[in-house]
Formats: sequence, structure tokens, C-alpha cells
Amino acid sequence: MTDDLASRPTPAPTTEAPTRGIAIPWRQAGLYMAVTFSLLQMLNEVGAMMAIPMYGAMSAELGLTPNQVSWVLLATTLAGAASIALLSKAGDLFGHRRLMVWCVLGIVVGYVVSALAPNFAVLIVGRALTGVMAGQALCVGIMNDRLTELDRRKAIGIIGGGQAIGVFFGFALGGLMIVLGASWRTAFWIGAILTVISLVAFLAWGSDSDAVKRNVGASRRMDVLGVLLMGLGLTALCIGISQSTVWGVTSGPTLVWVLGGAALLAVSLWWESRAKEPLLDIKQLFTRRLLPAYGVFIAMGIPGMLFFNLVMGYAQTPAAVAGYGFGLNPLVAGFVFIPMTVAGIVAARVVPRLLHTVAPRTVIIAAGLAEALTFVWLWAMHEQLWAVLVGVLVYGIAYTALFTTAISVIAAEAVVGKGAGTASIYVAIALSASSIGTAIYSAIVGKYTDPATNIPGAETYDVGFLVAAGASLVAVLAGLWLSKNLKLTEVVAH
Repeated sequence: MTDDLASRPTPAPTTEAPTRGIAIPWRQAGLYMAVTFSLLQMLNEVGAMMAIPMYGAMSAELGLTPNQVSWVLLATTLAGAASIALLSKAGDLFGHRRLMVWCVLGIVVGYVVSALAPNFAVLIVGRALTGVMAGQALCVGIMNDRLTELDRRKAIGIIGGGQAIGVFFGFALGGLMIVLGASWRTAFWIGAILTVISLVAFLAWGSDSDAVKRNVGASRRMDVLGVLLMGLGLTALCIGISQSTVWGVTSGPTLVWVLGGAALLAVSLWWESRAKEPLLDIKQLFTRRLLPAYGVFIAMGIPGMLFFNLVMGYAQTPAAVAGYGFGLNPLVAGFVFIPMTVAGIVAARVVPRLLHTVAPRTVIIAAGLAEALTFVWLWAMHEQLWAVLVGVLVYGIAYTALFTTAISVIAAEAVVGKGAGTASIYVAIALSASSIGTAIYSAIVGKYTDPATNIPGAETYDVGFLVAAGASLVAVLAGLWLSKNLKLTEVVAH
């Protein structure tokens, strides 16, 4: 692994070498495009989060077991992790705008199938289709061609702010529909409508990269075996983790699924390293300038799923029934996340400016420590509503800082013509980590739920917050490992 730009081989000059596209002015089309991408992210979060408060009604109508509900949640992230590399590589070859349109249309179909689902099997298909998308990675591919490095950081900050806003509005909208007595199917229809709105915005203000122009006359073959192995490995790993409390943590079936999944993931990376047309650039992946930035998303995905599920679960649980909880209705419980939205908006404005003078490794280390300490705080103080609100506020700052910094590093390091493919790795890792986080949450709930009342015990929250704190420390390790020579004030030559 290298820690020095000078150690990189410098390609011989050639008139056919790929170059970044012509940057568009920020105060005109650039800002509109950034806001459009932020809208896409915000509506994606709204569509995903607003369904979470509805899973109780969904479970009752379709007769789902708690384990099946977990798989309804997992279907979206697993499908995304398995398909992101393929779709992003296709965008780098055939055009990012074209692939974005197809992805958004696929999400609309997924919402429609979910809304019409008569049983668990059809619901899984619909939720999986909503996950087959590559929006964030394709946006990075476009931004790499159309925005300067400074404007990219501004755009990423705006996108991070949109994500924070979407979390609150998603939970609030889902809670409002429950209070109004709306069906969970209505939530999915609204998700479809919001996705169509985002598509219209993208068609109006979303620019395109030079991917098609760059690849005229070049080979456009893709090797898909690696990504299929990756998807199978991730699925096996999540099955093993989620069922570990049922089968036994050290039982044969658990070990077979977990170790088998890890082995398939390792084989997928080996295959990609040898493929002539790899979906993932493994050589570029394993450097101190890039791999730690990907590692940050482990510290966001696993703790993130635990955070949202634990906070919403505790907020809605009535103390008179379970002996703990705030007993808030789903709408009011959604307002618990307002501090995260405010913090995300502020951090989205401050962090891009901070990165102009502060090394990204410093920001990542500080944000990782803040996230870990937030979960320690929630472990100790989650019985007090004011303390939970403070925790949500600090978590929002840490989360947005990690998100903005890590994507800024990845965008800066992306090789010309491979922006979406490079970014697809972080999205795949984020979705994989979210899947594992959901599986861990399912395992914890399964272990501490009283079969007689079907209510998770108070131990669920003690264990869950401590596990999230431990997973957050991955960001600190990633920051310590990130190259000291990496400065986002530089324009990295590729």
C-alpha cells in the first residue's frame, strides 16, 4: 500500500488520455444540479424511512413473523449492495444520466409492487426492487465531470443536508399516516409519487457526464460474476447473523452461513482482482488514500440501523406495558429526529469549508469519536427524553461530518471515467453495513423479546447502544489509517 502521491506511476502523455469534462458554473447550473441530487437523496430517505413505522400494521395484515419483518427491511439494502457495482459500472460505460433514469424508474416499480403485495413473497420482491439503484454513485460520476473539486465539496454538503432532512420527514410522514389511520400500502404509493417527482427534477436540472463520449470505440464489456458472488456472500452473512440467536451463536448452521458468506465475499474480491473488465478496481481500493474512506461507511451503516430502530422503538414503547419507554405515538416519535435534521443542515454547510483547511483524517477521527460517545451517552441516559434529544443532535453532526468527508475523499480520488464505479464501492459497503446492522438488531431483539408479550426487554437497548458504540470506533481507526498526505485543498491529478 502506498502513502505517497509521488510513488504513483505517471502515465505517459497521450492525446487519447481521458480528461474530466468541462465544469459548469456553480452559481448557475452547478447549484441547481447539487440541489437536484440533494432532492433525490432526501426523497430516497423519505421513501425508506416512512415505511418503518408502518411495519407493525403490515405485519398484522399479512401475518408476518418478526423474522419476516426483518427480511422486509433487509431486502432493500441487500438488493442495493448486490447490484450497485454493476449499475455504476454500466453508468461509467454507457452514460450516468441514462442509468439514473432507469434506476429511478425501477424504484417506482418497486414501490408499486410493494403497495399491491398480497403476501410476504411479493412484498420481498417489491422491497428488493426499491433497492436496485445506484443514484449516489451515478451522481458522483456526473459531479466528477461537471464540478470543480471545491464545488463538489459544496454539492456533497448539500446532499448530506438533504439526507438529514429526509430522515426526519420520512419518520414524521409515516407516523402521520398511522395517526390518520392510513394503510401501510398508502405509504408505498406516496413513495412512488415522491420518486416520480425526483425523476422529473433530475430530467429538468440533472446534467450528464462525458461517459458516452469517452467510451466511443472502446470495449464496453462487463464481468458480472464478481458482483453475483458478492451478493450471495452478503446474503449468506446476513442470514447467519440474523438467525444466530435462534440457532445459537456457535452452532453449526450459524457458522456455516457466516463463514460461508465471508468466504464468498473474499472470492468475489479475488475474482475482481483478476478480471479483465472488473466491476471494482481492487488495486485502487487497497490504498491508504481510499480504503479508509470506504471503511467510514461501516461505522455509519451498522450503528445507523441500530440508532434508528432503537430510538424509534424506545420512543414508541409505553412504559405502562413494558416498564420502559416514552409511549409517544408514531408521529410525535418522528419529531425526536428534528435535532438530527438541524444538526445535519448546519454540518453540511460547515464541514465542506472546514475541509479546505483541516486534514480529512482529523475530521473523520473527531466525528468517529463523537459518534461512539453519543452511543455511550444513549446507553447511560436513554431513559430521559431530553438526553435522547441531545444524543440525536450530536449524532446528526457526527453522521453528516463522516458522510461529507468520506465522499469528498472518494470523489477526489476517483480516476477519470470511473467516478461512479469508484463511488459504487462506498455505496455497496454502506448498504452491506446497513444490512448487517439490521441483522444484528434482529438478533438482539430476538434474544431479549418476551415470547408471552412479544415485547423486547429493556436489555435490548443496553446491548444495542453498546454494540453501536463499538461499531462507531471503526471510523476512528479509518481516520488514523487514512494517508497523512491527503489534503482536499489539492487538485489530485489522475
